[in-house]
Amino acid sequence: MSSKRQSKSGSAKPSEEATTFLRNMHHFNRGIVRRLTPIIESEHGIDLRLYFILKYIEKGAIHPSAISQATHLPNSVITRHIDQLVERGMLQRSLDPDDSRRIRLIVTDEGKRVAQDADASLSRIVDVQLDRIPADRRQTFLSVLSDLASEIES
Repeated sequence: MSSKRQSKSGSAKPSEEATTFLRNMHHFNRGIVRRLTPIIESEHGIDLRLYFILKYIEKGAIHPSAISQATHLPNSVITRHIDQLVERGMLQRSLDPDDSRRIRLIVTDEGKRVAQDADASLSRIVDVQLDRIPADRRQTFLSVLSDLASEIES
């Protein structure tokens, strides 16, 4: 089944499935952000954007340009977020020992603590949502979601 069909004017129209998928993903993303943001901010003093930047650095994106590339955000936006994390004592900047023209980012003990505590809070909330999916469908859902995310990123 094709994901597009031709309209009377000749332009392609998304299929009903594509429209439903996009609408549901939009609502899903908005709902997750709306539910998680106040908890992360009140319990851990950071917003989701800063949390995810800490997580990217923990996973090896130690240069601002790598974070920008991974998040698809402009360098200027990443720099502002990094500045906030540095001001809050969660991140340090240092010269890269392999290339003194580059800045290397290091998560501080405080940043590790906040990220770990936020991980626990987020897991608690997301686990409740995932538990609403019957066990026999949950793993399939997670696999399909992972496949879609990988496909979109490639």
